[in-house]
Amino acid sequence: MPSPPSAPLPPQPARRAGIAGRRRRRWLELGCARLAAALTAVALCAGCASRGPAPTPGPRVDRELLPYLLPPSNGFAAPADDELLRRVDAAFQAKLLDGDVAGAEVVADAALASDPSFAPAGVLRGQARLVAGDFAGAREALAPVIARYPDYAAAQLAAGRAAELAGDVAAAYGSYRRIANAQPLALERAGELHARAVAAVAAQVEDSIARSRLDEARERLATLTEWAPQDQATLEASMSFARAAGDARAELTAVRGLLASARSDDKAGDEALLERRGELELEVGQPSAAIEVFEALARRHPDEPRRAEQVELAKFRWRVSNLPADVRRLVDAPELTRADFAVLLYWLVPGVRAAVVSEPHIASDILDHPRRQEIMRVVNLQLMDVDETLRRFNPDWRVHRAQALRALLRVLQRAQPQPACVGSLAGNPSPSREAACNVAAACGFLPEAADCLPDAGLSGADAAAWIRRTGALLP
Repeated sequence: MPSPPSAPLPPQPARRAGIAGRRRRRWLELGCARLAAALTAVALCAGCASRGPAPTPGPRVDRELLPYLLPPSNGFAAPADDELLRRVDAAFQAKLLDGDVAGAEVVADAALASDPSFAPAGVLRGQARLVAGDFAGAREALAPVIARYPDYAAAQLAAGRAAELAGDVAAAYGSYRRIANAQPLALERAGELHARAVAAVAAQVEDSIARSRLDEARERLATLTEWAPQDQATLEASMSFARAAGDARAELTAVRGLLASARSDDKAGDEALLERRGELELEVGQPSAAIEVFEALARRHPDEPRRAEQVELAKFRWRVSNLPADVRRLVDAPELTRADFAVLLYWLVPGVRAAVVSEPHIASDILDHPRRQEIMRVVNLQLMDVDETLRRFNPDWRVHRAQALRALLRVLQRAQPQPACVGSLAGNPSPSREAACNVAAACGFLPEAADCLPDAGLSGADAAAWIRRTGALLP
């Protein structure tokens, strides 16, 4: 029996299409299987995650803080390990700026473990603490870096912000000011903080003075003077420090500056400052300036006797300032000899140099003395005595207070008209020591007769004061 005819083969293109279709079905089935496996894995992970708290990302950097964070390499000019520097800068960009504070500190700690002196790692550590809100920790980390590299921009900018946020305006200003020429933000912040920082440091100076910590006050005053040399707060602090330290010249400089920049309406305060200037000008400055000061005060207060007294004192000190240098030095001598006192009488008592001598007296022990001229004039005017027996003046002996007072009382006794305070001497040129002390107190040389100390020595300052009082009593 003949076999049935076989089915005809499909044309070649149709056959290829069938093969391609089967392949697409197999890929589709494989893709679906993989997708199902992936979804199952996600579901399993989600199930696992639901068993514990999900990790939370680190805090992002405050937008207001970002301008104060520079790459640690910014402004670091010292030689450095390039690889360490690259790691630190990379951690700054990838970790710190993304809020990963802990990760940034880990990199900083690793770099410092490799090289403890590597300053950029110290900056990264400080910046990380600043971002975390640990302002004290940030300042602690940045302090040694700034001490070594004071112009390090990244370190100073972060330190300034940390100090500012901690409330330390002076430290913040100091950091910003240091890099103001290189960083516009630092320049802006320094300008805004200047007045407050100056006031804060001035208060610190006053507090140190009040606690007698003069070395501490000196350091803070140096900072203040660097920041604002002509500011009123600086000048006031300088005056207070100079007074506490006993530096009259520095105090005078500060007082002059304060008066030159005076802008207040406090007339009483201005007058007190003006009077202090007059006193200091007499002590260490220019007596001619003191005359101007006290005459101005006397014109304002014509009924106050002490103002006129101040004018007379200033004029006397001006006369002293114009004396020969060797004579001026006697006014500051701790103790005078008889020759020294004779010299002061000659140069300072009105009329002594120009007086006419009718009966010259000669002392044998002054013929070769360098002050022979002055001694002879005082002796010949009988203001000071010579030993009549030995004809000796004893120029190198210490002058006693009683001897000096007798000489000045003789000047007053010869005046026309004679001051009333010497009337009790009744023309006696050599009164007893007790009588001389009583009259000296009556004439204003001494507060009381008990202050006389007739056998004690005499300083140049006391001699000058007595001679000035003598001139004031003369007609």
